[in-house]
Amino acid sequence: MSTYNLNGKLAIVTGAGSGIGHAVASMLLQAGSSVILADLKMRPEAASTVAKYPHPAVTPGASTAVFHQTDVADWAQLSALWEFALGVFGRVNIVANIAGIYEPPSSSFWKPPGLSPKSADSIDAAPGQYQIFAINQAAPIRLSQIAIDYWTQNPDVKGNLLCVASMAGYLHTIDTPLYMASKAAIISFVRCLGELRDIFGIRVSAVCPGAVFTPMFEPEWNRKLTSDDISLSAFECAAVILRVLQEPQWGGGSIVETQMVGTKAAPEIAVRDVPLTSLYPDTAHPNSNYIEHKRRFMAEIQKSGMRA
Repeated sequence: MSTYNLNGKLAIVTGAGSGIGHAVASMLLQAGSSVILADLKMRPEAASTVAKYPHPAVTPGASTAVFHQTDVADWAQLSALWEFALGVFGRVNIVANIAGIYEPPSSSFWKPPGLSPKSADSIDAAPGQYQIFAINQAAPIRLSQIAIDYWTQNPDVKGNLLCVASMAGYLHTIDTPLYMASKAAIISFVRCLGELRDIFGIRVSAVCPGAVFTPMFEPEWNRKLTSDDISLSAFECAAVILRVLQEPQWGGGSIVETQMVGTKAAPEIAVRDVPLTSLYPDTAHPNSNYIEHKRRFMAEIQKSGMRA
C-alpha cells in the first residue's frame, strides 16, 4: 500500500467540538482536507477553527470546515450527518470516530439505573442500552457501517476509517468497567475489518491513546488527570492519528498505541503496534468448513458489498 494523501480529501470527524477530535479536525484542515466537525457543541477553539476555514472557500480549492450538531448516540442523527456531509462535499473519504465519554456518573456500572439518582440510563429501556455504550461503542460501529457501505459502492472514493479506542481496551480497573469494555469492543471491531484493505482498498485502523489531557478531565468526578501529570496533549495525540491515517504500514486492521513516557523533564511520545497476535492460541486451526464459509463470504462482499 502507498501513502494515503490527505490533500483534497473530505472527512467527517466526530467529537470534533473539543479535545482530540478538534485537534484531528484542525490537522486534517492544515493537511488540505475539508472537514465536517460533528459534535453536540463547539468549544471556543473549535468555533475559531470553523471560522478560519469558511465554507464555501474564499480561495478556490482551499480547505473548508463545517460544524454539524450531532448526538452520535442517536442513529437518526448519524444518518442525517452522513447525508449532510454528502450534500456539502459530494463525497466522504475519511471517517474519524473520536467522540467518546469516560464513564460519567450518569452512565456508570457503579451507578445502576433505578437505584442511583445519578444514573441517566433508563431502567425500562427496550432494548436496554447504557449511554456509554451508545456513544463509545454503537455509534462508531454504526457510522462505520454507513461509511463502508458507501465506499464499497463507490470504490473510486478511497475510503479511510479510523476509530479512537484506548489503552483501556486491554487494561483493566474496577472503577470504570463499562469504559474499558466499550473500548475493547472497538479494538476487536477494527481488527475484524482489517481485510477490507485487501478486498476493497479501504483502510481501517484504531489508535489507542494512553493518558491525554483534554476537557474530558475537567468535571469534578473525573479529576484523574491534571496538567501536572505525564500525558499527551490533544494535538500530540492527533499527530499520531494523522500518521496512522497516512502511512502505508497501517490501515489493515491496525491497532496502534501511543502514550507519553519518561519524565516531565524528558518526555517522549511512544508509538507501537499492539501485539494482539501474541494472544492467539497456537492450537487454534480453522476447520475446512469455516475456511470454505469465509471464502464464500469474501466472494459475496466483493461482488455486492453490504447489499447482497
